[in-house]
Amino acid sequence: MQQRSGRTLRQAVEKGAALVPSAKKQGGVGGTIDVPLGHKDAAYVRSHFDAQEVRVSDAPRANELVVCVTVTDSGRPLPRVGGLTTGEMIGEDGLR
Repeated sequence: MQQRSGRTLRQAVEKGAALVPSAKKQGGVGGTIDVPLGHKDAAYVRSHFDAQEVRVSDAPRANELVVCVTVTDSGRPLPRVGGLTTGEMIGEDGLR
C-alpha cells in the first residue's frame, strides 16, 4: 500500500522527490492524529515543517483503518526555523 499511495501522491503534486512524511497511531473512535508536513521536493526546506491535526468523529470502527493525506500549497508564514529557502533548493535528490 505504501508504494502505491506514495506514487499516486507524487503524481498529484508533480514530482515530489522528498520522502513522504508519515505517522502511525493506534486509537479509538474520534481519536486524533497529527499528520506531518514537509516540502514535496526538498526535505531540508524547514519552512514547510508543520503538522495537520486530523480527527474523524465516527471512525475508525471495528475492522476499519483511517488513512489521512494532507497537503498544503505553501510553507509557514514568516518562518524562523532556518534551513534552505525554497529559492535555494535544487529539488533533485529529495534533500536539498
